[in-house]
Amino acid sequence: HRLERDNAAAPFNYSSASKQVTLDHSVSLSAVVNLAGPSIADGRWTARRKQALLESRVDITTALATALATAPQPPALFLSASAVGFYGESTLPLNEEAPAGNDYLASLATRWEAATGPARRAGIATAHLRFGVVLSTKGGVLGKLMLPFSLCVGGRLGNGHQPMSWIALPDVLNLLTRIIETPDLLTAHADSEGASALNLVASEPITNAVFTKALGRALHRPTPFPLPKSLIRLLFGEMGDALLLGHSAVISTRLSTLGYTLKYPSIDLALDYLIEHKA
Repeated sequence: HRLERDNAAAPFNYSSASKQVTLDHSVSLSAVVNLAGPSIADGRWTARRKQALLESRVDITTALATALATAPQPPALFLSASAVGFYGESTLPLNEEAPAGNDYLASLATRWEAATGPARRAGIATAHLRFGVVLSTKGGVLGKLMLPFSLCVGGRLGNGHQPMSWIALPDVLNLLTRIIETPDLLTAHADSEGASALNLVASEPITNAVFTKALGRALHRPTPFPLPKSLIRLLFGEMGDALLLGHSAVISTRLSTLGYTLKYPSIDLALDYLIEHKA
């Protein structure tokens, strides 16, 4: 799968100056998927970086939701990205019914989801897609680990006990297609504010140690060099604590209601496919 964007041909454009989205009303939209926002893992979380992460998500989502709500022919479905960080840290498995946490990532996700309000209040079926770690050799966590692990300098992070909730990119794409084709299966779980939530994660969280060994096996490389907690905190600060050492055990009780079976339910299956196909 390859996604490219031609700004001139896009049905909508965002102006950072006016914080508004302009829609091309000649284009009929049945569903809109909002994945806007830079990676939270690219750089230390300085005060300026935190503000940029918040504004990029909340401002764009608010503008898009407002534009959709006021469109002459609004779409039937609005899918907006969120993250499993919504739940905060926990070593116990949390599903879609769990409340929001109280740390930085939880606050970021909560405000991100609240930004869909204009679309929800206009009666557009809205779903918050709470992504786990999306695995792809093209980028993200796995993309960044491919080189060090290929060079035999990979290893677990800290003690490796921290849970990791993940999903393979091909399953994400298939799930998005499934939701768009059968939106009623997800919107049946809508809350009192008209929004439904879905955790996009594999069946069971794994630990960082399990992930490390699985990636080593998939690449046929040893993983002899653990990265101590103290060094992670020195190098990455709060971001390292939250993303690399944090505990987030998240499951989904709603994926089964979509009638979709994950193609890559285990970490070994997922890594073997992604690495073999460079996906």
